[in-house]
Amino acid sequence: MAIEKLTLVNVEGPLKKVNKTLVHCCESGYFHMSPPPDVSGTYLEAKSLRDKGQYERMIKRCRVIAQQLGVTLDENAPYDSVEYNVSIDFRRYLDGVEKKLSELYDEKRALEKTIKEHGAIYNNLEQFGDLDIDFAELFACEFIKIRFGYMPASNIRKLDYYKDRPYFFYRFRNDKDFVWCMYIVAKNQRDEADYLFNSLGFHRVMLPAYLSGNSDEATELLVATIRTETEKLEAIDADIAEIAKQEQEKLSQVYSKLIVFDNSYELRSNVMVLGSRFHFSGYIPSNKEEQFESLLNVSGDIEVTPVPTEGRDTPVKLKNNWFVKPFEMFVKMYGLPSADGIDPTPIVAITYMLVYGIMFGDVGQGLCITLLGLLMTKFTKVKLAPIMTRIGISSALFGVLYGSVFGNEHIITPFFHVPEIHKLLGYETPPENIFGISAVLLIAALLVGVTLVVMSMIVNMIICIKTHDIENGLFGASGLTGFVFYVALLLGLGGSFIGLDLMQPWYIALFIILPLVLMFFKEPILHCMHKSTSGRKGKGNIDTGLKKKLDEMFREKGGEKKSVGNFIIEGVIELFETCLTYLTNTMSFLRIGGFILSHAGLMLVVNVLAGMTGGGVGYIVVQILGNAFVTGVEGFLVGIQVLRLEFYELFSRFFKGGGKPFNPATITKSAEA
Repeated sequence: MAIEKLTLVNVEGPLKKVNKTLVHCCESGYFHMSPPPDVSGTYLEAKSLRDKGQYERMIKRCRVIAQQLGVTLDENAPYDSVEYNVSIDFRRYLDGVEKKLSELYDEKRALEKTIKEHGAIYNNLEQFGDLDIDFAELFACEFIKIRFGYMPASNIRKLDYYKDRPYFFYRFRNDKDFVWCMYIVAKNQRDEADYLFNSLGFHRVMLPAYLSGNSDEATELLVATIRTETEKLEAIDADIAEIAKQEQEKLSQVYSKLIVFDNSYELRSNVMVLGSRFHFSGYIPSNKEEQFESLLNVSGDIEVTPVPTEGRDTPVKLKNNWFVKPFEMFVKMYGLPSADGIDPTPIVAITYMLVYGIMFGDVGQGLCITLLGLLMTKFTKVKLAPIMTRIGISSALFGVLYGSVFGNEHIITPFFHVPEIHKLLGYETPPENIFGISAVLLIAALLVGVTLVVMSMIVNMIICIKTHDIENGLFGASGLTGFVFYVALLLGLGGSFIGLDLMQPWYIALFIILPLVLMFFKEPILHCMHKSTSGRKGKGNIDTGLKKKLDEMFREKGGEKKSVGNFIIEGVIELFETCLTYLTNTMSFLRIGGFILSHAGLMLVVNVLAGMTGGGVGYIVVQILGNAFVTGVEGFLVGIQVLRLEFYELFSRFFKGGGKPFNPATITKSAEA
């Protein structure tokens, strides 16, 4: 039962090394960042290092650059050789790469646009391939205008209606729906001609004025121009590929390091800056102090100083061995213990396995649960899997005791068939089956419950001593007075069953009535204790802790005063509730015996159904399905019932939650100091 001791340390160093220091903290795997230290009263103005977004923006810039270069970034690339540790270093690097790419991409976009335009002109020139006139001479005409284009083939006949108009029309070639053509018109009559042809669906094609030669010569010249431009474009792509080859590795390293810095934002938000130095604090295991200081202080200018934890909300780190560690899941479901409390995980592990095995004892089914747990542990990350492995073994062990193998009680001799045992239990002949000792099982279940309740009371008293909780430790239902009352009552009632008369007047007055009276008058007694300690100086840790606890208790009550009537009514109700709780908690453990019998009953039904098949394949199928059903359904229900007993009958007596989990920051990447 251990809660690992933690030390609060303050880390200080030059601001330019804050990122490296935070990364080293993450790499340690055991650093829990705490809120910013109190720097009030210093002569420098403190500010928080909140810069959310700047590294995220640079990460996006890296992705854009990678897309432009046509490379894939590796976010897990080692970045030991990258010496950039502040944002301005990263920005300068990215600015340099972007500048080189920007010049090339501007030229590339201009060339691509020109090539596209020239390609469109080339496609148009192919349609006017029969023109044996110099384009330059046509475009130089001063008194006539030439229009190149295409129009629907169905409208060509309509031109016959306008033969008297002053234009010249020439047809080049036809395709399925359109005719490629041109018309020539006098400059002063172009508007009329344009209106006419537009009404007939003429689509003008613009040819650049720099064309020269006939259509074939202009096409050849244009092809040569496109070829030259394409070669320039290929040269630019080669330059970009060369930059990609040079920068891919470093860009991935920078990208990887930026991700680390961006992920450390939650840590950076807790860093305080004083002038040119950073300060932050956090918790580490006490046995890691020297190792942590060596990890951070590589360059000799990072200071790691332990600081007092008083007034701080210390996180809780549970420390358990491999066997009981899986049961931490149940503890965390209920709530983490306080930092000054006790880790109940070992108690949960032992009691859970013990009670589960008692309630679900079967060799075959227990081994199946263990096997399933092992497979789930190997191939999945289900947290319940290791627990299944352990409770399956417990179930198998108790199955040996019950003599049950997949519900068959004839393979292994059950404990109640051993002559010495069944005679000790009061049976002259061995009971036929486990139902014959049902009364013994229920009594044994009560004994198990009483033992666990008493154990939880002892744990509660230990915790109360550790935390100086006098009220619950002395006068609580699970404190010393409650313990004496509960144990004395059980011994008195139990003794009467075996002929030992303990219920004498002195016994009842001293061990039963007196504890109840003390619980009833706990407030006046505590008030007197508080008065006796008021004004006294603490003598040693116990006296000081006792006085402090009493002061806190009465400060929380705020000097509340009660009338005699209210005091009596509340006291009687609390005593009644306490006694009722003892009874219900104890009787609740009868379910242990009940589930033993219910498991035997279910397997009896399975065996009867299998026997009705007459043997053979039907018998095997019914046995497999029946055992699978019982293992799955009842095994699950027993697990829930045991957990209920843990939480409501045991934890409620001693567990004090409210602990904050120890969550170390981790980044599985290396960084060079």
